[in-house]
Amino acid sequence: MTVVIIAFFNTMKRDIVEKMCVSFTNSWIIYKFVDSPYNDRELFSVNGKERTMLTREILAPHTELLLQHDLFEGIPAEALPELLNALGGELKRYAAGADIMRMGRAPIVTGIILVGEIEVSFLNENADQIDMNIFEAGKSFGETMEGANLAASRMFVKALSDTVILRLQFRQLYERTACSDPYLWRFTLNMLRRISQKGIFYQHKIRIMGQKSIRAKLSVYLQAIPVEGDGTAVRELNQTQLARYLGVERSALSREMSHMRDEGIIDYDRKTLRVLNPDFLAV
Repeated sequence: MTVVIIAFFNTMKRDIVEKMCVSFTNSWIIYKFVDSPYNDRELFSVNGKERTMLTREILAPHTELLLQHDLFEGIPAEALPELLNALGGELKRYAAGADIMRMGRAPIVTGIILVGEIEVSFLNENADQIDMNIFEAGKSFGETMEGANLAASRMFVKALSDTVILRLQFRQLYERTACSDPYLWRFTLNMLRRISQKGIFYQHKIRIMGQKSIRAKLSVYLQAIPVEGDGTAVRELNQTQLARYLGVERSALSREMSHMRDEGIIDYDRKTLRVLNPDFLAV
């Protein structure tokens, strides 16, 4: 066996720097480091076929956030690199306003937001944009579509700010006839629970869209978000985002909320919304 080490310097002004070259008989494995504003990854090629690999160093700034996600419940930090590489993990950067997924097109992106926030939406039969939700760092998206093995996206996903996403290829789980890795098995169980939770969310969204009045839509919406004992809820969506989430015009929503405040049902400002009449949530 012949081993050749190529020195690696952070000061080298090249996009791709060869890091290590190892020869095993007729197979050559070349490790490279990519300094790119788009991807954070270790690259290596086996007999000329390029592959990607996440390392512990690359994941270090995001490890704490990942371990707080329910997909990695019961999985230790030291197991993350091997697990994520087994799932085809890759970090991708998107500038604010960039499309991450487009409705009716491939590929389907399944990811966990590490930095920034995204907007998930779709078009109804009238070609009006309907927001599903705003997702911030620590949230995931796309699991149900990839879990259903769809060929094209059924929603739009756009970066609202400069965003870093950990993209995973959950379909690789389908290729396994058995699983001897306890952490991959635990991840699979966590994924099953996650998809079930998404199903509950979509049921709630259907309930909102099924309401005929703005007041009823707002009541159903508030039933699913955390409300403190005094009836106060933190507004995670601004007025425009809330109107699109409920599937109504912004001006109509503002007018109805103003009427409800005059009637003593709610009170609100830019950051909070307080339910003054508990019976409102029983609609």
